[in-house]
Amino acid sequence: MPSDQKTRCIVIGAGVSGILMAYKLQHHLNDFVEFQILEKNPDLGGTWYENKYPGCACDVPSHCYQYAFAPNPSWSKLYSSSEEIHDYLKKVVKHFNLERYIRYNTKVISAQWIESTGTWSVGISDGTTIDCEILINAGGILHHPQLPDLKGLKSFAGKIVHTAAWDSELDLRGKKVALIGSGSSAVQILPQLQPVCSSVRVYIRTPPWIAPPMVDTESESPNRDYTNDEQAFFRQDPAKYAQMRKEINSNLNGMFKALFKNSPEQQNFRQMLETRMRSLIRDESLQDHLVPKFEVGCRRVNPCEQFLYSIQEKNVTAVFNAIEEVKPHGIVSEGVEHPVDIIVAATGFNNSFRPQFPLLGRDGVNLQDIWADEPTSYFGTGVSGFPNYLTFLGPNTPISNGAFMGPLEGTSDYFIRLLQRAIRYGASSFDVKPEAQADFDSRVYKKTRDGKITALWPGSSLQYMQVLAEDRWEDYNWAYRGRRYDYWGNGFSWIEQPKSDKLGIQERKSKNEMVTVPNIDADLGFYITQQAPLPEADAED
Repeated sequence: MPSDQKTRCIVIGAGVSGILMAYKLQHHLNDFVEFQILEKNPDLGGTWYENKYPGCACDVPSHCYQYAFAPNPSWSKLYSSSEEIHDYLKKVVKHFNLERYIRYNTKVISAQWIESTGTWSVGISDGTTIDCEILINAGGILHHPQLPDLKGLKSFAGKIVHTAAWDSELDLRGKKVALIGSGSSAVQILPQLQPVCSSVRVYIRTPPWIAPPMVDTESESPNRDYTNDEQAFFRQDPAKYAQMRKEINSNLNGMFKALFKNSPEQQNFRQMLETRMRSLIRDESLQDHLVPKFEVGCRRVNPCEQFLYSIQEKNVTAVFNAIEEVKPHGIVSEGVEHPVDIIVAATGFNNSFRPQFPLLGRDGVNLQDIWADEPTSYFGTGVSGFPNYLTFLGPNTPISNGAFMGPLEGTSDYFIRLLQRAIRYGASSFDVKPEAQADFDSRVYKKTRDGKITALWPGSSLQYMQVLAEDRWEDYNWAYRGRRYDYWGNGFSWIEQPKSDKLGIQERKSKNEMVTVPNIDADLGFYITQQAPLPEADAED
């Protein structure tokens, strides 16, 4: 890293991860880095900007889906809409003055490591390039909609719309709609389609587990409202609000044992969900089709019981047979063509970890090629052969192993500690050792039989945070520019001359502030502490 000037850093994406990284860089390394966020959209928010289909919401409790440093007492519902989450992210960016770092309408189209200069050359959509010492990919994987591969789909004469590319001008009133899919977006959108469409045929290949609200299970509402009085109470008593948030995070993290195959916790959870689902589905034949045959935890559990009510309405038909063909004016299944005006594809995303642009590391090796079949990495944060490159939510990270935001913040804190070490010691590059990545890979996949699982961390979210907090810097190859001991200064300690090692002092301060490093006696929500809430003025703007 440059010793006489700020280290240049580019963050790709201004979604949840990118905004988080911007806050951390500003808070912990503002005097030592110069950074910008390149965002392809005209606004921030990532998936919460792009996903605007009717009913789109987060499927974890609102008070759990927020930054630990920016608690929001003003959530209106247990499960907030995409619009409200987008507004929250905009409040965070405004309150912490982060928008100055964001370049909108700037899509990254290439990135190449330049060995001779120790920099990344990043190509952007306007045809120019930007150089930086550090490249952080916070682009995520939930922004490349995937249409179903169906015979005759291109011949359809009506409207085809993907939930992640919703047409706000689409008029559904009185239309015959085919809803394809049974994941989170399908579960959320059906209750919005059913009241306005003349008919809805829901094509379900694999039925999902449907759960009651994960918090406040005694509420009769599938998505309870928080009253103005409740929001005021949360704001006026930050300690009580922090305790409430800690309990929600602890509850989610405490459910990890229910993901273990044949464990008592899983068996109990499955029995509870199956009993609950059958009690809400009147028709026994429909019960047998809608209650999954696979174990709880194999797919994401959806807390949206309104789906079960909607699918039993007279104008809704659940179809469990495969789609044979799409015709210009209908869909064929079991040899019968059913008329359709609009096809709604709730078929998710291209969830490949492959970068959406050529990313060339040492010797011109393209990460797109390396990750074409089996993506491997080091803790999902870096890849051997790609110096000074960091990524959020890479292969084998805990995206569904408990509460989500804790590990995400733990990752950002890990990046800060790594960058502080690199800059302070005058490193020109850091690169995961191939043997360290290979050992990590063999440990993660030690007992798998049916192929590698790359989507999930094979432990709890809290275990990931604990392991990541151990800072195994020996797993990296470090290159220096011959000035690795400059931080020693002029012979005086920082006690005697506090300005002699400013980054060393900041490094100690940062470690003391980081709540994502667990103590030995930590609880299941240890990373939630009392923090000042986002000001109401920001919430109202």
